[in-house]
Amino acid sequence: LEAALRAGAACEVDLVATADGHFLCLHDLTLDAETTGTGPVAALDRIEIERLRQRAPDGRPLAEPPLFLDEVVAAVRRHGAVPPGSVQLDVKLAEPDLTPALLATLALVLGDDTACFTAGGYDWAAICRLAQAAPGLRRGFDPLDFHEQDPPRNAVQFRDLAELTLSTAPNAAIYYLYAELVLDGLDVGVNMVERMHSRGAEVDCWTIDADQPDVATVLQRLIAAGCDQITTNDPEALAPMVAEIAACS
Repeated sequence: LEAALRAGAACEVDLVATADGHFLCLHDLTLDAETTGTGPVAALDRIEIERLRQRAPDGRPLAEPPLFLDEVVAAVRRHGAVPPGSVQLDVKLAEPDLTPALLATLALVLGDDTACFTAGGYDWAAICRLAQAAPGLRRGFDPLDFHEQDPPRNAVQFRDLAELTLSTAPNAAIYYLYAELVLDGLDVGVNMVERMHSRGAEVDCWTIDADQPDVATVLQRLIAAGCDQITTNDPEALAPMVAEIAACS
């Protein structure tokens, strides 16, 4: 997070809620995989979670306690001028779980810095409620639920998916598109990125890592398609590849 803010890069922060209504930066709704705790996040108060420690990917306990949203916001404020929407808040709660108290907490924690953040996810109704609660918060939408179980197979289906995405989330500032979806669309002559751009929105293609097969070709195709942002778990390795491709374009 600190490195991304220093570099002016976008980064994603997953959020779940504690029993007493604090936003915790965690991918899962349970504590087991990412912390030294067990069970649902929603069963514990903040003070109980602060006694826990994060786990490394290999399971080792780390020195740091789990991170809360207010600590992320404090980091953003320490770094001064941050590009608009550069921190994506991926709220793992469904729209019915967003109580008035939680929404009020979000607005209070973000304060005057809402423009630095984007609320992104699959549930457009939830995204809209978050943005309404915190004016200035950018909206992002991922249409994964529309194609995960039944991927489009021909140009007509890709165009239909693009129209469904745009009609569902017509005022998204950024669309998060699965990279394989974009590549498959290009194979049948449909540029999903271009269609999202037609509404003046940005496009993030996810997730590309340096160790995947033929990564240079994949990056070249996505950049040529016009994608504005690439999500990766390995930015240190991917950034030089992207810079080289951009320099040769």
